Amino acid sequence: MSEQAFQRLIAPVMRRLRLMIGRAVVTLVNDSLKMQNLQVTSLDDGPLDDVERPLQYGQISVPLAGSEAIMVSLGGDTDSAVALVVDDRRYRPTGLVAGDSGLYHYEGHRIRLTKDGRAIVTCKTVEVYADESGLFDMPKARFTGDLEVDKNLQVKGKTDLQGEATAPDIIVDGKSTKDHVHEEHDGPLTKEMQ
Repeated sequence: MSEQAFQRLIAPVMRRLRLMIGRAVVTLVNDSLKMQNLQVTSLDDGPLDDVERPLQYGQISVPLAGSEAIMVSLGGDTDSAVALVVDDRRYRPTGLVAGDSGLYHYEGHRIRLTKDGRAIVTCKTVEVYADESGLFDMPKARFTGDLEVDKNLQVKGKTDLQGEATAPDIIVDGKSTKDHVHEEHDGPLTKEMQ
């Protein structure tokens, strides 16, 4: 068999082998399906539609157009292509210390876990919703900005105020300091606090 005939014979096999794993650029994402689908432009085989992207259980993300994907085509058939890994080098945080990990968003918000035991959350607004209750169990908490409490505040331990406290009225042991009057040492009634 001639070299040319052999090359023609194995060309379909070699093409399938080449297509088994490759790189692609994401052009569109459909996140409305049970399994996220991508439209990609394969660096080897051009545009591909309906490429499934399985995500790790419990984790979600919708990659931006321009993200890069590592593709696997089962049996070299691009009709059964799957995106195994999708990343976006344009927005990935860099310069982390070995062992650090985290989550990031292209707008700059992120959660970083460091090797010294810190969880660093960087974002514009943090929102936590709980149906029953919340617990922060730590020796000390510090707030560097203002703190607003929309409902009741119960303090079971000691309170040490370093600054001023203002309120329309203070109730101590069920008695109002604003409206409380009593006899003053065998004399007249005290006046309302000023």
